[in-house]
Amino acid sequence: MKQILGHVTAAAGSQVTVCLESGMASDGFGRIGNMVKVRCAEHDVIGVVNAARVDPGSPPRDVVVVELFGELVPTHDSRMQFSRGISRYPVSGAPVFGTSDLELAAIFAPPSGTNLRIGSLFHDPARPALLLMDPLLTRHFAVLGSTGSGKSCTATLILSAIAAEHPNAHIVLLDPHNEYTTAFGELAEVIDVDNLQMPFWFFDFEEAVRILVRGGTAQEQEAQAIILKNAITRARRHYAGDDPAATSITVDTPVPFRVTDLLRFIDGAMGKLDKADTSAPYLRLRTRLESLRDDRRFSFMFSEMVTRDTLAQFVGRMLRLPANGKPLSIMDLSGLPSEIADVVVSLACRVIFDFVLWSGPGQVPPLLLVCEEAHRYVPADEKAGFAAAARAITRIAKEGRKYGISLGLISQRPSELSPTALSQCGTIFALRLGSELDQRFVATALPDTAQGMLAALPTLRNQEAIIAGEGVPLPIRVRFDELPAPHRPRSEGAEFSRAWGAGGEQAARCAEALLEEGVRRWRLRTRSRAVL
Repeated sequence: MKQILGHVTAAAGSQVTVCLESGMASDGFGRIGNMVKVRCAEHDVIGVVNAARVDPGSPPRDVVVVELFGELVPTHDSRMQFSRGISRYPVSGAPVFGTSDLELAAIFAPPSGTNLRIGSLFHDPARPALLLMDPLLTRHFAVLGSTGSGKSCTATLILSAIAAEHPNAHIVLLDPHNEYTTAFGELAEVIDVDNLQMPFWFFDFEEAVRILVRGGTAQEQEAQAIILKNAITRARRHYAGDDPAATSITVDTPVPFRVTDLLRFIDGAMGKLDKADTSAPYLRLRTRLESLRDDRRFSFMFSEMVTRDTLAQFVGRMLRLPANGKPLSIMDLSGLPSEIADVVVSLACRVIFDFVLWSGPGQVPPLLLVCEEAHRYVPADEKAGFAAAARAITRIAKEGRKYGISLGLISQRPSELSPTALSQCGTIFALRLGSELDQRFVATALPDTAQGMLAALPTLRNQEAIIAGEGVPLPIRVRFDELPAPHRPRSEGAEFSRAWGAGGEQAARCAEALLEEGVRRWRLRTRSRAVL
């Protein structure tokens, strides 16, 4: 018969307080992270130690607090099966035992379906930490942690594991800092400012207003928006020509139009004015459109000499339809003008949802959208950022799983991330968080059974995380596997001491070449994929 570690002295919700038998604490039992079982009628309740103390008395007694999260129930063939949730809670006085290897195997046994190895358990390094892929993706996930805690490596590890198991997956990764373009090698299609083709007619009215309507008073901006709406609608219908459906085309219908026609319709409307002093909104709008058309940075919008309907090609490339052995498409946003990066994110997220929505149920294979620096595009403050981008991502968070669209949010500032979007994430990867505000915010997103682990958030080492939710059998603390050097994201800081320690004539020649090449690329608006 197994030795009793202690007895329950108090029970409250998902926690029980256990008074350990004499000498058990000194023998190593009762350490934070240890797993125990509590006898309860015909089954055993499983929990993890999350706090320990010594109660004064004569003699002093060692006391631990155990967080309960599931049950071991015997099956018809005398095996043990683990299930999450508690059907009957233990009572005061119930005996508490340690868990055996067979019981741990039942708790962490890989269920049917795809399971992704990402590391090992913190309290048992010999036991692998597995993600349940379908629950992970069906209910969305979030990777949260301070700068330098390993968020990018965690995201890379998860996506690499998915791609290794499913080379025909369909994953879109929004990369604002060019961190991931070299991490996946031949598995990824990289879409950047040098090969991006996103004609201006792709954008809907709200996105077009964000691009073109700048400066002036609120009344002047409203006037420009009305002018632009009429001109875009006419330009789309003009391109459709004699098509009977042309009359049903609206300002947001994804039908091509020519920028020259857009300018012509703006000029035509301006020519009908009775007073010259009312032409200011027209002139401002026209000047902005012409300046962007002539700006090299916006060539991905205005480079096509002949307007073509390339929407299907763009969607196919972005969503990897077909995958052709490249399950990821990485949208490198780092080379885009900063004032329109959020507009491009808005378009990408909107196109993903609308395409799947209008394709019909089950026609499009499931998709995963991963958004790095998510707090920039779906912020807690609705007045910050671009409302259309936040709305598009939030819509995927709320409704995506009905249509087979999964969402992954990555953020270093959880407190600045929309609570609405985060609340839809069924699995949370909580890495080191030093900010008390961020810790409190993450606490609201974690399930009750993981609350006892929150105290460890400020002290987690690099490559460590607390994972809770649908993607794991139970809340766990893990040590992530090491990524091979060629497959790590470019998120590490500079090595100042090594870089500044170089000198001499060779360093001077290298610096001269670096300056010339850097200025040349700056002028041409091109960047090297290699780290200089």
